Amino acid sequence: MAGEARHQGALISAGVLLGTGMGGFVDGILLHQILQWHNMLSSRLPPTELVPMKINMFWDGLFHAFTWLMTAIGLGLLWRAGQRPEVPWSTRTFLGSLSIGWGAFNVVEGLIDHQLLGIHHVHPGEGQLAWDIGFLLFGALLIVGGGALVRAGRDDTLPRGVVPPVL
Repeated sequence: MAGEARHQGALISAGVLLGTGMGGFVDGILLHQILQWHNMLSSRLPPTELVPMKINMFWDGLFHAFTWLMTAIGLGLLWRAGQRPEVPWSTRTFLGSLSIGWGAFNVVEGLIDHQLLGIHHVHPGEGQLAWDIGFLLFGALLIVGGGALVRAGRDDTLPRGVVPPVL
């Protein structure tokens, strides 16, 4: 495909939305459900009785609906990108985009829910600020690492279906 324009944007946008959804699912499934460290409103409405538990469960459900929607839109964008010949099918670009999306989820959710609104914390109690900062730092590292992978993926121009030569 020499001389033909190559566009990473379609693959990047699909990966970022999928990464956002996947990051949200890790948060919701691992931190909310498996470890039961917090719920969406647990700092404002501690789930210590049935009614507050039900309210928190409802808001957790809305949160999961959002992450599902991001994942579904990302899959749709990935499908469309896969049908466009000018979009390089780069593993580095895709994994980098997933990482950027997950990292962006952590940073936005961590800044808004943990710091600004204070509706919940990663692991409430003693040391909660350290957990919250760790969550933000992990997100920042995912963004930086993902950006490096996306930049490296700019060199990936091999058309889909072509096997690279073995040296």
